[in-house]
Amino acid sequence: MADIIRLLLIVLYHNKSIYFNGSNSILLTGRDDKDSLLQGMEAGADDFLVKPVDREELRVRIRAGERILRLEQQIDERGRLLENVNRELKQAYQTIRNDLATAAAIQKSLLPEPWTLPDLEVRSLFIASDFLAGDMFGYFPLDDRHVGLFQLDVSGHGVSSALISVALSKCLLQSRSLDVTAEACGSPGCGGLPPNRMLEELNRFFAGQPESNNYFATMIYAVLDRETGRLELSAAGHPPPLMWKGGTGAVVESGVRGLPLGVVADRHYASESHWMAAGDRFFAYSDGITECMSPAGEAFGSGRFRRLLEETAPLPLAEAIGRIELSLSDWRGRGSYTDDISLVAIERK
Repeated sequence: MADIIRLLLIVLYHNKSIYFNGSNSILLTGRDDKDSLLQGMEAGADDFLVKPVDREELRVRIRAGERILRLEQQIDERGRLLENVNRELKQAYQTIRNDLATAAAIQKSLLPEPWTLPDLEVRSLFIASDFLAGDMFGYFPLDDRHVGLFQLDVSGHGVSSALISVALSKCLLQSRSLDVTAEACGSPGCGGLPPNRMLEELNRFFAGQPESNNYFATMIYAVLDRETGRLELSAAGHPPPLMWKGGTGAVVESGVRGLPLGVVADRHYASESHWMAAGDRFFAYSDGITECMSPAGEAFGSGRFRRLLEETAPLPLAEAIGRIELSLSDWRGRGSYTDDISLVAIERK
């Protein structure tokens, strides 16, 4: 390489200082054979000239180097801008995650705690497929004798569905305070709207909202008479509730059906009555349970869910709910839930 000289040129051109460092260098050589040129380029040169050097050719090569430097400067500047944008996006993403985590905690705080009463036990299961869920449920005393229960599922999941479900829940909780006649409720002393009237009110409310153009909601609403065990319920497109009968060991499916909320504004809903004896269990659930998918793409299914209710019937209600959650987790495998899961169970003692 004796004939190959690596030059670091500082050239003043157009009143600009251009520095050709290790990444932008020109080699001057008296040899023009291929091996020598390859050795020079491998040594880090970006360009070369064969001596004697032509001034005009050197000027053109320097101008080319100047353009390369300007491009490198532009690339560096864009790189810094991208770093700033990425930093801002990361901060914004973390802020959104923190806000969603807070919203999820608030949503869960709106769900009721388990009940363990001398004559009644109520347990629930809630798993959001995202930060926020479109599923909501609640149970509350209507008076000293009657208990109201609802479960709703807004189509989709995430922020929009969660906000709609909270709004519907709030509307329901406000409507339950309205007085009705004993005949309408089905038993003396019952406070709040009967199940079919409740769904009609909620449907009228939801159908009048602009959100109903893109979303719908399915729902179960039930009223339990703690003294007689009469359970009156109505449904709006929701999976039919199941009742496990302690006397026979059979799982009975509710026959009441109805359109989802928000589909037709003026819609009448039917209701039906069941009788809960001591030891009977009532289950209201969202379709996220039966449609829970295995890694192989198979749905958990209603038949498997019924068998699970039968198998867990000898267990205390809280333990049975835990076994259901574990079974769904095992069925799902390592994948994430594709839909929200909620379950409300009542056992009459």
